[in-house]
Amino acid sequence: MIDTKSIAWLGGGVLVFFLFVFVYVLQVKIQKWKEERISPLPLEGFLSITSYISALTGLTLMFTGVLETFTFSPLNSFISSLILAFSSGIPMWGVVKGLLREIESGEIKEIEPGKF
Repeated sequence: MIDTKSIAWLGGGVLVFFLFVFVYVLQVKIQKWKEERISPLPLEGFLSITSYISALTGLTLMFTGVLETFTFSPLNSFISSLILAFSSGIPMWGVVKGLLREIESGEIKEIEPGKF
């Protein structure tokens, strides 16, 4: 049987790796928009979807391992981790998509500290 801490570390590693891949995909889309005026949307490309879902899977594994470390049952840990990952991940997808829409329309503004 795999140690619960190992599951948490494996999940954390998967999460970090695939988040870097997702951020790289976003960076390339924004760079193409700046240089060649190629629209950053749609976001639903193969690499962006698979990297994002893989990051959510890593988050699920990490929280499953952490909850099992605190002596929760494996099934309950997995179910609650899955709910947590997707209930936070689905709205974040919408936020990223909205950000790309703002970039494309030119409505994005700089954030200056102290000015609201």
